[in-house]
Amino acid sequence: AHPSDTEYYWRCSYDFLASSGYRLRPKFAPDYVKPSIPVRPLDDPSRPRHDRAEIMDAERIRDGKQVILKCVSRSVHCTEVQIGTLFSTAPLANDPRNHCIPILEVIRDPEDSDKDIIAMPRMVSAFEIVTLGFETVGEVVDCFRQIMEGVKFMHENFVAHRDCVFLNFVVDPTELFPNGTHPVRTVMNPEFTRVSTVVSRTSCWPRYYIIDFGWSERYDPKRGLLFESVVRGGDRSPPEHRTSEKPCNPFPTDVYTIGNILRTRFLMSHWGEKSYGPLRFLQPLVDEITREEPSARPTIGEALAQFDFVCAQLTKSQLRAPGVANDELFAGCMHSIFQFHNWITFVKPLSPHLTALYAKIRKTTRHPPTDPWPANAELRAFYTQTRSA
Repeated sequence: AHPSDTEYYWRCSYDFLASSGYRLRPKFAPDYVKPSIPVRPLDDPSRPRHDRAEIMDAERIRDGKQVILKCVSRSVHCTEVQIGTLFSTAPLANDPRNHCIPILEVIRDPEDSDKDIIAMPRMVSAFEIVTLGFETVGEVVDCFRQIMEGVKFMHENFVAHRDCVFLNFVVDPTELFPNGTHPVRTVMNPEFTRVSTVVSRTSCWPRYYIIDFGWSERYDPKRGLLFESVVRGGDRSPPEHRTSEKPCNPFPTDVYTIGNILRTRFLMSHWGEKSYGPLRFLQPLVDEITREEPSARPTIGEALAQFDFVCAQLTKSQLRAPGVANDELFAGCMHSIFQFHNWITFVKPLSPHLTALYAKIRKTTRHPPTDPWPANAELRAFYTQTRSA
C-alpha cells in the first residue's frame, strides 16, 4: 500500500527526516515500489495507518531505537513543545515522580516555519485491553498510582494538563512485548506476520507516561486565582464544561477526568452499568474527585494520599482479584488459573515500590489522611478556586 493522502506529509519528509537521523517505514521512501504480487490487506505490513495524521512511527538510525514522531503546529498548540521540553530537561527530567513522556529531540521543519517535529520513545496505550488487559486489581492500582503521581508532579510545577483523557496515558512496551509489536497494530508482531507475544503487567510492572501537552498550560500562582476559558478535550463530561461562557480553574478538571476514567472504565461492569465488586473500594474516592462543584474536589495531592491509604489496606487476595469485569466464564476460569500459578510461585501482587510504600503506610497511618495539599492555604486556593469575574 502506498501512503494515503493523510500520510503525504511524511512521504515528503522522508529524506529530510533521514538526514536528521530518523528512518520511516519503506513505503514512505520516494523510490518505493509497490510489490508486484498482490497481498491481502490484512497481511500487508505497510497498510495499517495511524489514526492521527500528525503521528508517525520511525527508527532512530544511530541505535535502532523505535520512536514516535509528532508534527506540531506552533500557532495551534503553542505550548506542546514548551511543556514537553520543560519536563524533559534537568532537574525535572531526573525526578522519579516525573511521568511526562520524554522528548528526545525537537526537529524544525525546513519547509514550514510553523511546524516542529517531536521525537519521543514509542509507547502503547495504557488502557489497551485487546492485547494488554488488566489481569488484577494490583495492576489497576499500580497504573493509577503512577498516573496520579505524574499529574501531581505536573501540578506541583504549576502545569495543568487540561486533557487527562484515557488516550493520553501510555505505557512502556519494552518488557510487556518482549519480541516487539507493529508500530500501528500492537496486536501484531513487528513483521506483521503473527500475533505479538505479550506478558502480564504483573510480570514486569511497567512504567506509565503522560502524553499530549497541546492544551497544557503553566501558571504563576503569584498572579492570583485562575480565570481560564474552557478547553474541551477528549472528555466532555466535566460539569464546569457544560457552558463555554463560564471560565474555570483547570486544575480541578484534571482531577475530575482521572476519576472519570476510573468510574467509566473500571468501576462498572461491561454489562448493565453495574458496579464492579473488586474495585468497589475506590467508589468513595471517585465520588469525591468527580464532585459537581470543582472547588469541592480534593487536590491531586489529597486524592493521591487518599488513594494510597485505601489501597494500602488491601489484602493479597483482594489485589489478585480480576482488574476488570470478567463477564465471560472462560475469562474468569483463565484468570483463576493464572493467579493460582502466581500464588504458588510467590509472584507479588504489587510492584516492589508499592509493596514497601504501603507497608510503611499501614505501620504509620491509622486513619484516612486529612492534611491539605498543598499545606499553604493561599496555594491550595490556587489549585481549587476560580477567580470571580
